[in-house]
Amino acid sequence: MSVDGFFEVRWWWRDQVVRLAVTDRTALPAARRAVARRLAGLRAVDVELARAHRAAGRPVPVGPLLRDLVAVSLGAAEATGGLVDPTVGAARLRRSVSPLPACGSGWGRVDRGGDWRAVSLRGDLLAVPPPLWLDLGGTAGAYLVQRCAEHVAARHGTGVLVAVGSRVAAAGPAPAGGWRVAHGPATLTSGALVTADVLRPDGGGVRDPRTGAAPDSPWAAVTVAAPDAARAAMLAVAALARGADGPEWLAGQGVRAWPRTRRTALPQPATRW
Repeated sequence: MSVDGFFEVRWWWRDQVVRLAVTDRTALPAARRAVARRLAGLRAVDVELARAHRAAGRPVPVGPLLRDLVAVSLGAAEATGGLVDPTVGAARLRRSVSPLPACGSGWGRVDRGGDWRAVSLRGDLLAVPPPLWLDLGGTAGAYLVQRCAEHVAARHGTGVLVAVGSRVAAAGPAPAGGWRVAHGPATLTSGALVTADVLRPDGGGVRDPRTGAAPDSPWAAVTVAAPDAARAAMLAVAALARGADGPEWLAGQGVRAWPRTRRTALPQPATRW
């Protein structure tokens, strides 16, 4: 489908919408296959990560994609002082949820995450000591859309935008007027946009690694623009995880951001007369 000088296709993948747009129509079929193939590679990542968890701290060999995803995740944890903590996912696994929601909430109790420094990645050998559990969702999707966009642009010589859910990356020459995007600015000409949320319907969202609970942030979500999607994701997640001082901290990072503030009150249902 042609839209404003570019051609795009969308499909569902893991309950998320994948959007692929290119400036060269002839490149679209091959670009779609390339992106779908790279997303399908995450199946092997799931298997390898499960094997590392079962190894209970013994180093196990992993493929290049999981190695890169873990390296990016641990790098984000170090750069943010542990605020983007890939081990905080264990808090979601340990939370106790009653059969019926209590007080209108189904989130239940959560515990704090573990210590990401205990995770070891030496070359292609990954060791995850128990009870730690790696959750790479904070940066993995962003890293992958960036690599997909760069691959398509380099291989096919076309401007390209790749989006998976709220993670968006562009590479190559943009169309006249830029790429239309749903979050943040109206258009994107280069770089990446990533949106992080405090709460999501699937029980995910950003956690405060110091408590394991949802952070006490004045924002419900924030979209960050950066030259690289993994950096945008790191900054968006860290800004929410910092809580009350997140907005001031993010303002000093030299990036553009579009926050969505929390509701001050619950919406009232319409009255039926």
